[in-house]
Amino acid sequence: MSASTGVVGLLRSRAGLAVLALAALVVFSGALDYLSDKAFYPWALVKPGLMTSWRGSLTAGNGDRLTVSVQLQRARGSRGRRACAKCNQLEGVAVTCNAKGYRRTYRVAGSPKDRRGTALLIGAAPNVTPPPDGLELDVLKGSWDGAGVLEMMADFHWRRGQSAISSSDDPATQPVPIRLTPLENATTRACGE
Repeated sequence: MSASTGVVGLLRSRAGLAVLALAALVVFSGALDYLSDKAFYPWALVKPGLMTSWRGSLTAGNGDRLTVSVQLQRARGSRGRRACAKCNQLEGVAVTCNAKGYRRTYRVAGSPKDRRGTALLIGAAPNVTPPPDGLELDVLKGSWDGAGVLEMMADFHWRRGQSAISSSDDPATQPVPIRLTPLENATTRACGE
């Protein structure tokens, strides 16, 4: 065996090992994400899970009957391309619709407060600038049964221009209960959908 053949063979085997190591790293990183979720965020692996479309209806403190739809997904990573692994953040969109068909759309974000995902806090912010005046969803706080029901309390505030106004003696801004079920099981319809 010549010196050049030995070097080429060594390079080929090193290149082969490098490709094999890279493939193992890619496979292992996915497994590592799964194992991390299994240990710290098992709610992210439940099927049917928390990350789906939910719908329910409520009567706000001022008597307005609203249908609420919420779409939840795992928050995007820092580069925004993939769902964030090894984190417990949720994000998505919520839509409220009144009896006249008037829609308000919100960006929502929050996180489960325990590793099973049973206690939730989700904040809402208007999806348009400037936001329209009127009663506006602020926070959804409550629990998930680990399967098909979100039992939440919905908080509201009044939007007037750039200001958000809430008063402890205003019935419209008092928390009200809402039961959300996965969209495929939901009995309420939002804005004629």
